[in-house]
Amino acid sequence: MRRITLRKRFLVQVFSLLIVIACLFGMLQVYFMNRQIEADIYEKSLLIARGVEQGIEETELASKMIEHQIDLQMVAVARHIGDLLRTPEARHIRYEQLEEMKERFQLAGLTIFERKGDDIVATKSTDPKDIGFSTKSYGKTVYAYADTLLKGGMPRVAGEEGYASQNIFVLPIVQSGSHKDKPRFFKYAYYHPPGSDYIINPFIQAGDVYQFTKQAGPDQLIEQIKRRSSYIKDISVLNAAVFKNPALETNFYPPVKKIEYGEFKYHTKQDIDMMKELVDNPAKKLSVQEVNSEKLYKVFLPISDHRILYLVLDYQKMTAPFYNYSIILIASSLLSLLSLFVVTIPFFNRIYENIQKLKRQMQQLAAGDLTVKSHVKDGSELEELSNDVNQMVQKLNVLVTDVKEQAVKTQRSSVVLEAEASRSVEKMYELAVGTTLQSREWLNEIHAFLDEMANVLKAFPGDQKVMTVLEKVEQMRVIANDRTAVVTEMTIQLSDLLKELHGQSKELSYISNALLQQMSRFIL
Repeated sequence: MRRITLRKRFLVQVFSLLIVIACLFGMLQVYFMNRQIEADIYEKSLLIARGVEQGIEETELASKMIEHQIDLQMVAVARHIGDLLRTPEARHIRYEQLEEMKERFQLAGLTIFERKGDDIVATKSTDPKDIGFSTKSYGKTVYAYADTLLKGGMPRVAGEEGYASQNIFVLPIVQSGSHKDKPRFFKYAYYHPPGSDYIINPFIQAGDVYQFTKQAGPDQLIEQIKRRSSYIKDISVLNAAVFKNPALETNFYPPVKKIEYGEFKYHTKQDIDMMKELVDNPAKKLSVQEVNSEKLYKVFLPISDHRILYLVLDYQKMTAPFYNYSIILIASSLLSLLSLFVVTIPFFNRIYENIQKLKRQMQQLAAGDLTVKSHVKDGSELEELSNDVNQMVQKLNVLVTDVKEQAVKTQRSSVVLEAEASRSVEKMYELAVGTTLQSREWLNEIHAFLDEMANVLKAFPGDQKVMTVLEKVEQMRVIANDRTAVVTEMTIQLSDLLKELHGQSKELSYISNALLQQMSRFIL
């Protein structure tokens, strides 16, 4: 099996760790970036929506103030016309009077309404198309207002539905119900002179007023905001109730439209369904959609009763700075990790080379080279280890050298001892043989002498002294035998001792030779 070097293992592990860190950091960065993008887009969209809402409120307020001034002027004109007519009955009013007052007050037209059965209709007018016009056909609300006027009351008109005072009310700019061939918009006032049976209806052309409010109103504000911001695709003010019930848009009064301001571009079926839901549940809605290959961020923000601010933002343009920043951040992080990796490699290489020096020293030391030294000069623990190992090798070298010298001396002494022991054994063998033979001869001579003496003494039996001498002779015989045996035994033991000494010296010589052979493996 092929061994993996420490350097390769380190590089692989460090590189793998950097890759893991980069991946984890990248995923975390993407996760938090997406959350930040969503939060920032949400905040920006709400900020824009609130700005548009505030702008619309301000411009609508300004437009209403302008229209209110026109309402007051229409009230004054209507009352003045009532004072000039000076008749309680509509049948006394002539067409010429109406024409004269139309020209005098620069009106678009002047109409007289009377009660006819269960309806209130136009009986006289400067515009022939208005004659016969029914208030009921225009809507129940207008009929109710007209009926209240003829009864001497004051209609209860909501602020956005016009202006009302005693015996008079003024409608906002609405479409004419009698000009159906071509839609036309007018400003209508309805005044009931006290004690009369008719309603005076002066009206003016609303085109100029409409153009003025359009130039200074929400549409102009929307266009200005769109021009200032490159990522705003569309801003519209929508009426959710009309989306849910499109029939409301066909009513002449009160005038309502699906799209009050703006163009409502980039809408989808999902947007239409959402508008219908907002009628019953007016809450802020956010949606990310792809329309015509464009990724759009849509905001639906309720701003008043059934009115919804529709904001469309270019998702890619809004998120581009975040993605660019994230790319720069990720690239910087990767570059930092790569720089760390590049800086770490030389540092580890120096450590690795020093470890290799120590490794080579250990290998040579294991091979018996007691002169090898490592040279590590990096001021680290490895330098301390190298110095310690060098000192150990030096001491080991001295120790082995001393042992070798002593082994040489021992080997020399053992050789000399072996030679001396060998010669001593030979001499001792010769001496032992000679001594034993001589002892045997002496013993035989003693025994012969004692035998002769015993034979001589036996010639005198019964003599006590002779018997004592014979006993002494026997004792001498025993002593001679014992002394001869002792001498022989001592000679044999001494011979064996010398043989043992020779064997030990020979063994010592063998051991010293073997030790020298082992010591020869070391390089000193």
